[in-house]
Amino acid sequence: AIPDKRPVVAMLVTGMLLMLANMSIEPIITVYVAQLLEDQAHVTLVAGVVMSAAALGSIVSAAWLGKLADRVGHWNVVVGALAVAALLLVPQAFVTAGWQLIVLRFLMGLALGGLLPSITSVIRHNVPDGVGGNVLGYSISAQYAGQVVGPLLGGFVGGHIGMPAVFLGTAALLAGGATWNRMAQTRHGNLRY
Repeated sequence: AIPDKRPVVAMLVTGMLLMLANMSIEPIITVYVAQLLEDQAHVTLVAGVVMSAAALGSIVSAAWLGKLADRVGHWNVVVGALAVAALLLVPQAFVTAGWQLIVLRFLMGLALGGLLPSITSVIRHNVPDGVGGNVLGYSISAQYAGQVVGPLLGGFVGGHIGMPAVFLGTAALLAGGATWNRMAQTRHGNLRY
């Protein structure tokens, strides 16, 4: 029922990458924060703040990025958000204090805040009305897949390669996602939606 499945597939993968990026640090965050803090009594509190900082950033930016996407195109926001988040992940591998990680996670959340509305919009523009709910259900499933894969991948990489590699590997995945979305957008006629 969908004439061109490429934009939909790109958005399903993007939704998975969004959740993977947010969740990949979950298994390592407490240990990583413990390495950054001298006062070990505050490790769990700082780890909790780090995990919530990205969500807070997304809350702050989602409406603004949604408006921006209406002006410049939803797919452009998807590509830009993935690229900026990838760039912000790199310094997270090299922080020397807990506050630095909190600030970088918040900024990453700001960048990622516009992804969910933009993903939904691109999907809705590319599917007929009769299958919209079905495809949006697949989109949610893809996001949950990212919530499953992210911690598994982050835990494996963190345990076998090192914790900085989790941030760098996630950055590479998001950069690849930005590149792939840009190519898919161009192949689809460089549409703005």
